[in-house]
Amino acid sequence: MENQCVFRSATIEDAEFVATVMLEAVEVPMMEEGRVPEKHLVDVCSRTDTLYSWRNATIAEVDGEIAGALIAYEGKGYHDVKVFTFSLVKKFISFDADHMDDETREGEYYLDSLAVLPKWRGKGVGTALLNRGVGIAKDKGLLPVLACDPDNTNAYALYRHLGFEEDGKLFIFGDNYLRMVKK
Repeated sequence: MENQCVFRSATIEDAEFVATVMLEAVEVPMMEEGRVPEKHLVDVCSRTDTLYSWRNATIAEVDGEIAGALIAYEGKGYHDVKVFTFSLVKKFISFDADHMDDETREGEYYLDSLAVLPKWRGKGVGTALLNRGVGIAKDKGLLPVLACDPDNTNAYALYRHLGFEEDGKLFIFGDNYLRMVKK
């Protein structure tokens, strides 16, 4: 990448962008259309006790401008936080959250949601964010884990290139995903 990514922890002022990243990750196009998430979802990301809290986000900036973000967190206590988080967003989801597999568990660092603004796509920002997440996992002594849509061949190829390997399947968001880990 021509310009260097600078990473920072998100702040509460980034909650709207964190909500946008979360929506993009579940394939709700926000960035291309310049859409803003509903206030309720921003409120969920403004909390400190949800999966999609601003506290779980790393922001990538290029030339002082936000380029993308990664939402990631430790797996310890995941199930209870998942149940709580989805109870807050129930009216916005079309899948049965009660029958979802747990995406992560104790001893893992889950790379949950990643999105890059259109202007910065294809320039290494996504890869840099993933590598940052892997580095955080390593620093914490945790195993980096993510879920991959098996139909997203570009993401799958990137994850494999970065050293992630398939480690089972997950039923999440009403679909089957590949569970991938980097050992």
